[in-house]
Amino acid sequence: MPNENQPLVYFFAKSNFGDNQPDFIKIGRTITDLSKRQTTLQTGNEAKIREIGVIPFETEGAARKEEKRIHSQFGAFRAEGEWFIATPRILKFIKNYAVQHTDLFTEEDPPKTEDPSEIEDLSEITFGEQLAEARRSAGIETQEDLAIIVGYSRGHIALIEQGRGKPGKSLYRKFVELFGEFSEPATETKTNNILAVQMEDGLWISEDMAIDTFIEVIKELGIENVKNLGLSINKIPLVADREYTDKAQRRVETDTGTYYIVSGTNTVTKKKILDDIADRLKCDITVFANPRA
Repeated sequence: MPNENQPLVYFFAKSNFGDNQPDFIKIGRTITDLSKRQTTLQTGNEAKIREIGVIPFETEGAARKEEKRIHSQFGAFRAEGEWFIATPRILKFIKNYAVQHTDLFTEEDPPKTEDPSEIEDLSEITFGEQLAEARRSAGIETQEDLAIIVGYSRGHIALIEQGRGKPGKSLYRKFVELFGEFSEPATETKTNNILAVQMEDGLWISEDMAIDTFIEVIKELGIENVKNLGLSINKIPLVADREYTDKAQRRVETDTGTYYIVSGTNTVTKKKILDDIADRLKCDITVFANPRA
């Protein structure tokens, strides 16, 4: 959790169905201990509320201004008060710009391998420690100096270097442009991942469920691009505009519309499909599959 009295714009998520997919996002602001705010919100709320990210600021005024701007940006999706419908646009914004405090958006961790020799090759220091070392090695003396270079607040950099969260996609890519690729340590959360994909820009997509990874990769490659390939799985389009009631599909909402993606395949088949898509789109991705399920 961030320090007490750190001005923050925070993002909390809740699901009315008890799963890990958020249905609503609360976009708020606080200068108090975020855990206390979360506890207050949880009281009397049956759905579990999770902290999924924060944007720290140097002053309360700056945090207030950004909160107002974000509320205005996503005003069309407001459900009630500071709660907004968890649309792909809102989730993408958090994923790109907030300090990540949940595996829901973390895509930079490589999957853990069971080969001990490969584990030994992975760095044992945290991302935050690597960032601090890279900053100093580049002659950037302070967190504030780095913040100015990448266009974020000093508090944003401080949280990451202290190991209190991971950078969003936008900031991660800026770090890579400045310092080169980072080597992430093996983590317990990735030990049993069924499907993991390294994208062309070096980012990792590895969700708890293979189907979630599968869909996220398709979205990252461009759902319309994949749809236009005209691939068929189980005698229906891989990406369809309508639901086939007798087939296993996952409904996916995006900025460009509603799609239905085939979900009734095993892990090995998902890997083959992603490899085929990458080949057709001429994208350099690496797909790791654990066929345990």
